[in-house]
Amino acid sequence: MAPDEGPLLPRRRLGAELRRIRGHRTLDEVADATLISTSKLSRLENGQGAPQPRDIRDLIVFYDVDTATADRLRQWAGAGRRQAWWKQYSDVVSPPLNAYLDFESGASTIRAFALSLIPGLLQTAEHAGHILGKLPPPRTAEQIQRLIEIRGRRQELLLAARSRTRLITVIDEGALHRKVGSPAEMHAQLDQLHRLSLLRNITIQILPYDAGVHAGLLGMFTVFQFADDVDRDIVAIETHSGQRYLKEQSSVQEYLRVFDGLSHRAHDPDESRELLEKIMSTLPAPKDPR
Repeated sequence: MAPDEGPLLPRRRLGAELRRIRGHRTLDEVADATLISTSKLSRLENGQGAPQPRDIRDLIVFYDVDTATADRLRQWAGAGRRQAWWKQYSDVVSPPLNAYLDFESGASTIRAFALSLIPGLLQTAEHAGHILGKLPPPRTAEQIQRLIEIRGRRQELLLAARSRTRLITVIDEGALHRKVGSPAEMHAQLDQLHRLSLLRNITIQILPYDAGVHAGLLGMFTVFQFADDVDRDIVAIETHSGQRYLKEQSSVQEYLRVFDGLSHRAHDPDESRELLEKIMSTLPAPKDPR
């Protein structure tokens, strides 16, 4: 488990392995032998709730698994009991955002299509503040600041030298022209995109206006892909009521095909940087604070 990974993915891995090991046995059979209720067994296999050491110990004994499998189960159970770093922000983290952060923290590759707004992982603090202050639900200044802190921490983890996450994003050109904050703040935001696009684990492509009608016009989405074969890739779709998640592999594959099509129609990374420079040239640069 990565040091900053949330508990959801380890719980999913544990649940998938427990389902595999149970084989043709029914939950009732396992419950009778272990004195663990069927409801608790079901929650464990569905990755819900913090796994308790005693339950995992009893299941290891009952299933008589080999040492390597037992070690994996204990490791995932331990990781599934840990608190995520964003737990300290529980007052502003909604359940959909909590799940999003969990998937993001464990993904090896994140493919994001941004239609109307620059992706949160790439926003400056000022840019994020304007957006969070305008979009529903209504938030206090303190709540906005705490959400900005969360975005800052997410960026730090993505940019850290030890980061194993690759971010590949296609941004519709319209998001670069949408006025968010002052012209100088927009210049700073585009400059940040330019700088981040040069990093080893970040790829930024701009989908130009002349790409015409494309599948991405139906909305923004993110595909989380995981290196561990136990984990199934997941799609997060932006809606007015929050995030919606698609876990069926047919849906994931469809969105990967859509993303691939958008990527092929977009400018390549070098051309995208040239477009960023062109737009930035029309905006005043932020004043030097010195």
